[in-house]
Amino acid sequence: MTIDRRGFLKTVGGATLAGGFLSGAAPASASISVTADAAFGFANDRVPMNAANLCPMPTAVSRAVERYGRELDRDMSHVSRGRIEALKEDARSRLARQLGVSADELAIVRNTSEANNIIVQGLPLNAGDEILLWDQNHPSNGVAWDVQAARHGCSVRRLSVPDSIRSIDEAVDLFTSATTPDTKVVSFTHISNVSGLRLPAREICAALRKKGDVYIHVDGAQTWGICNVDLRQLDCDSFSASAHKWFMGPREVGLLYVRQPHVESIWPNCVSVPWGGEVAPSVAGARKFEAFGQRDDAAIAALGDAVGFHEMHTPAAIEHRAAALAQRLRDGLSDLQVSFVSPLHADFRSNVVILASPPQNGGMLVEHMLREAGIIVAAVGGLRLTPHVYNTEEHIDRAIDAVAAGRALLATEG
Repeated sequence: MTIDRRGFLKTVGGATLAGGFLSGAAPASASISVTADAAFGFANDRVPMNAANLCPMPTAVSRAVERYGRELDRDMSHVSRGRIEALKEDARSRLARQLGVSADELAIVRNTSEANNIIVQGLPLNAGDEILLWDQNHPSNGVAWDVQAARHGCSVRRLSVPDSIRSIDEAVDLFTSATTPDTKVVSFTHISNVSGLRLPAREICAALRKKGDVYIHVDGAQTWGICNVDLRQLDCDSFSASAHKWFMGPREVGLLYVRQPHVESIWPNCVSVPWGGEVAPSVAGARKFEAFGQRDDAAIAALGDAVGFHEMHTPAAIEHRAAALAQRLRDGLSDLQVSFVSPLHADFRSNVVILASPPQNGGMLVEHMLREAGIIVAAVGGLRLTPHVYNTEEHIDRAIDAVAAGRALLATEG
């Protein structure tokens, strides 16, 4: 049985997004209505609430992947393959408009990990250079730097953000005070997948710009597709993301933004088709970072269909609706008087909602939520629930009821 998506995203009357993520909160009138083409096909007893790991594609997008694959199998001529390339370029241009950058600054890669590692391995660093990281970075934006530092004789330092943090200024000061004259790179995850804490990325970048010449990389794996991102306003030097998470797009398709002045100086990880036959790439701009040879053409072609979903409903309205669902979840869980890992403060909360739980109970909690409520969650940082726009109020309430029924599994000693 599939979910009937007719009007599955209801207008959120009067709901507002406190502390808009990047480009300001959506107006209270923002709403989303979804047509049959934008349906999601998951079963009513297998409702995804694990967007921080993997999202379902709208049915129209998954059908597009299948359709492009069939068309390519039927006709692999240069004309047919050229059409795939044209679809990718169209998607790139439309994504650039959504993100507020130029198409030449975007590379269509495979996922966030690959995008992170292009920056990690490609930035020109020297012995003695310092790399400053948030200690909640994903391994591809953490351990990857350790490996590169060992290779080049650089140093890596990590900073922590305390659970008690209460102001944006305090968070910004943590980063600016941690930099030294040797700091060449500051790299952080915008929204933590293990705590749900959302850093004030725009304010951090602005403060670092004033302090000196430092390269800023932002891991947006938990940002793209859930936040109304304007990369010009964010003012980082590079930004990474995956389509299979909050963007609800094809698998093995990712995004890397590199600010134009840095494109030439960053070395690529891989040189293959379509780089060209010379040392200098024949492709324009950040396209040089996607010279991997053969790709999943059908998935890349369907990226434009996923972009169309966000164009139709608008990133601002998606952010607004998803934030209202997350707040409903937080409110219901707060009524149960359970302990949160993720922050409740408006300046730092996100759609990554995590409850404290004993690590040894993680598997049992995930099984309990699926068995009792038909809700798919994760045991990351605790019991992690990450709702998105394909969820309904009824899904949220089912999840809250299931947590209430299984609260003994959340109990910690002492």
